Amino acid sequence: MANLSRSRTPGVPEEPAPVIRRIDRYELLEQVGTGGMSVVYRGRDAALDREVAVKLMHPHLAARAESRARFSREARAVARLSHPGIVEIYDYAGDEARESYLVTEFVRGRTLRAYADEVGFAFPEVGALVARALADALCHAHSAGVIHRDLKPENVMVCEEEGRRAVKLADFGIARILASDERMTMTGALVGSPNHMAPEIIEGREADARSDLFSLGTLLYWLTTGRMPFAASNPTATLRRVIEGDYDDPRRLSSLVSDGLAAVAARAMAGDPAARYASAAEMRDAIDAALAESGLSSAAAELAAFLRDPAAYQAALRPRLVAALLAGGEAALADGNAARALGLFNRVLAIEPENAAVLAHLAALSRRTRIRRLVRSGAAALAVLLAVAAAAAVGLRLAGRPVPAPAPSAAPAAVEPAASASPPEPAVVPPEPAVAPPATGPVRVAPRAVVSRRTLPAPAPVELAVHVRPYAQRALLDGVEVARGEQRVVFSLSPGRHVIRLEHECCAPFEREIDARDAASSPELKVPLDPRPARLRVDGDPATRIYLGDRLLGTAGDSQRAPLLLPVPPSAENPYEGQVELRLEPEGSAPWVAPVKVRAGGEITVAAARTEGTP
Repeated sequence: MANLSRSRTPGVPEEPAPVIRRIDRYELLEQVGTGGMSVVYRGRDAALDREVAVKLMHPHLAARAESRARFSREARAVARLSHPGIVEIYDYAGDEARESYLVTEFVRGRTLRAYADEVGFAFPEVGALVARALADALCHAHSAGVIHRDLKPENVMVCEEEGRRAVKLADFGIARILASDERMTMTGALVGSPNHMAPEIIEGREADARSDLFSLGTLLYWLTTGRMPFAASNPTATLRRVIEGDYDDPRRLSSLVSDGLAAVAARAMAGDPAARYASAAEMRDAIDAALAESGLSSAAAELAAFLRDPAAYQAALRPRLVAALLAGGEAALADGNAARALGLFNRVLAIEPENAAVLAHLAALSRRTRIRRLVRSGAAALAVLLAVAAAAAVGLRLAGRPVPAPAPSAAPAAVEPAASASPPEPAVVPPEPAVAPPATGPVRVAPRAVVSRRTLPAPAPVELAVHVRPYAQRALLDGVEVARGEQRVVFSLSPGRHVIRLEHECCAPFEREIDARDAASSPELKVPLDPRPARLRVDGDPATRIYLGDRLLGTAGDSQRAPLLLPVPPSAENPYEGQVELRLEPEGSAPWVAPVKVRAGGEITVAAARTEGTP
């Protein structure tokens, strides 16, 4: 839904607006937003003399009893909730009213989308404070058996009225009551925003509280990086990325994002609901733990301070973050955890690139690393010399020759540390045939030739031939494209582990980590790519129901909002193409069957109305 509010200049009296019309005791003063379900007005409750928001259902929906029932259920659902982070419901029209309306508190401020664009969040921690407040609101809603199903920046309000500043979750217009006596069937409708929609909703499966947590994970990602995780060139491509879990690590987009916040977003956006947080409370606590690492231990108070004066708060937060991260890095160094220390120091440098304390720590770490390498290299060189001397002594004894003792005054020769971090190549002493000592005279030890071992040639790359069905539009090795449009792709693998990826627009991408040693023993690999479902759109009467066999896919209206996913029928001969029969049931007309050719990843459009010649 669009903005429920508007902002005004503090201290400037507002001009009284003329009354557009009255509905019962409510005066409608100005339209402030519109959505797919209703138009929103700023209004006045004449009986209580207070400002309200009136959400008036579109006439074409209000004419249907089912829509009026859904509207009333929304009101009853949200009216149960009482939380400072949820827009309050005051009144609603009822099922039998001539016009269906919902009356809520009027929030003076901006949507979260507008607030992010116009005010902004300078640090990921500030965005996480907002996400944490929404998690707290969801915790309350879920405990009352209400899920939102459409979390997005446009459905979050930032109240900027003095004394009431808060982040508020709005528009439970598609909320569903989890309690069995309040459940209302949605006929598999695909409702929501593609950028924030959980995979199970896209696929027509049952949504629950964990679906809201997925959406909150996408909001957390956006609030901390400024980008949507699954954004693509069109809604269909976005839905595909959601189903495939295809998004960039937020730390790649911003070095300010902490490991903790990245981990919270990743778990919340898990494709399998069972892998997400079990509850909003658990996710809220995880955000708290990540914020505490940055020195923000009282999230509610921090958010209130930010909303009072965003510019001053973010300016003061910069040195606080630096101090907290620096202290954390130094504590990690004291514990011997250099990896964690480097991670925290890296975040300090992202805020203050010339931070003297961090640069000093990094210089010290670098010196220690060089010294350790030199010591290891020197010890290796000494060990080689000792091994050579021992081998020579053994050779002399085997030959019957005395081993000369070192001169008493001679000091051991110093071992020059190698300049390189790598230990030197050991010397190899070629064997010498044993010679019997002469009968008389002193024994002379002939000098032994010392020959450096030649550098061994690098192992040859291993070739792995991958047969792809149908074919690879793109083949990548360790993220680098190596082939296009090939059915047989040959990868050249140097020693070590590699990641191969095969892509085709009709199929889910194939990705696997492979060790060159395994490829050497099995140089051939067959990869049948998994076909993606086709995308079905049905033109015509939105109420027409669409069945595949006995399974309800949705309505024509659902498909017009976002294409329905139609799986390719299984076939050993051609798993990427086949034919199915859809049953269409228009309201007030006899059902009929439409044969449809399905191609993996393809677009299909079917007319809801029976045409001439249709069986």
